[in-house]
Amino acid sequence: MKKNHKTKWLFPFALASFVLLSACGGGVKPASEAAPAAGGQAAQTESASKDPIRVGAIFSMTGPNSPLGVPEKQAVELLVKELNGAGGVDGHPIEVIFEDDKSDNTEAVKAIKKLVSKEKVVAVLGSSGSGPSLGMAEFASAEKLPLISMAAADQITNPVRAGIYKTPHTDAHGTKRIFSYLKEKGITKIATLNDSNPYGSGWTQQLQKYAPEYGITIVAEEKYGTKDPSMSSQLTKIKGTDAQALIVAGTNPGPATIVKEAKQLNLSIPIISSHGSANSKFLELVGDAGNGVLMVAGKLLVPDQVDANDPQSAIIKKFVDGYQAAYKSEPDGFAGYGYDGLNILVEGLKQAGGDASKLGEVLEKVNYVGVTGEFKFSAEDHNGLTEDSMIMVEVKDGKFQILK
Repeated sequence: MKKNHKTKWLFPFALASFVLLSACGGGVKPASEAAPAAGGQAAQTESASKDPIRVGAIFSMTGPNSPLGVPEKQAVELLVKELNGAGGVDGHPIEVIFEDDKSDNTEAVKAIKKLVSKEKVVAVLGSSGSGPSLGMAEFASAEKLPLISMAAADQITNPVRAGIYKTPHTDAHGTKRIFSYLKEKGITKIATLNDSNPYGSGWTQQLQKYAPEYGITIVAEEKYGTKDPSMSSQLTKIKGTDAQALIVAGTNPGPATIVKEAKQLNLSIPIISSHGSANSKFLELVGDAGNGVLMVAGKLLVPDQVDANDPQSAIIKKFVDGYQAAYKSEPDGFAGYGYDGLNILVEGLKQAGGDASKLGEVLEKVNYVGVTGEFKFSAEDHNGLTEDSMIMVEVKDGKFQILK
């Protein structure tokens, strides 16, 4: 029997358009413990007096995808505390129940089933990886449960399914942005070395699909396993081709290992990484070998380099300031995916008119300027982003720099 998610709340309500994240959270605390905001103690008392809106969040807090899941969880915790400090949603505190999928597809599905049957959540955020997200999306779609994924694979939202959304740019967006750059540079022959998991396989499909459109020929296609300690044999094969550039698609530590081994093998062609490794962990893992590596990414990767007139500039600055105050480090794109996901869900709650059963439908009407990009959802597009909000960066002296 399918679950009924028709819990209702009364609206309208007032929320700050974008919140400044300013306190560290070790978990979601009741509104009475949150920092006072515009409504002060009165707002907190009202928030605590009403039933909470229960939301599930399944992130990869352990396992290979933990560099993605940990910052996503931290960003959500901070945003929940700020929202509840401001009175919650029309006085209803937001309660997030976190689950760790351990970077495993089966664990992710078990977690979402638990959140629905035991915790009675009205929507779910997650997961961090494409494989876990695809399994969760299948279940959520059948249950008519709204799901906002933090994973990149295009097939999460393509084809469109009712109630299933995602916040990262897709592998199709990243492919188009990289190919536009290569076309500008006159590069026509490439090699690919991608993880064999759903994320890397999705990139392989998009690279194959769009290469002819940009006048590009793939002269070598290689794969590696997520836990493989070395990719030197694949790199040796690529070195023997006439490829003018190498595109790598995976999440850390794989891409960093590839870059270091490519340098050891004196592979002299440019290496371009997908946004799956666009974070400080990549810089830490790759060390000095990373200099000169190119990467496609969102603007949050280089917050101090975003033009002040950019529509995303203000929200990026607020988010970065709050995250730095809490964790003494800059947030990466993955933290931004979690932050955008919860903000989008809140916008959906506003438009749902108090009826949780309408969430999946009303999210299609949400327009939201986030740290990842400008989201414009529609019945035909449940990702709402384009490649135009992606940038190309280069690693220079251990830092990411926008390519002008």
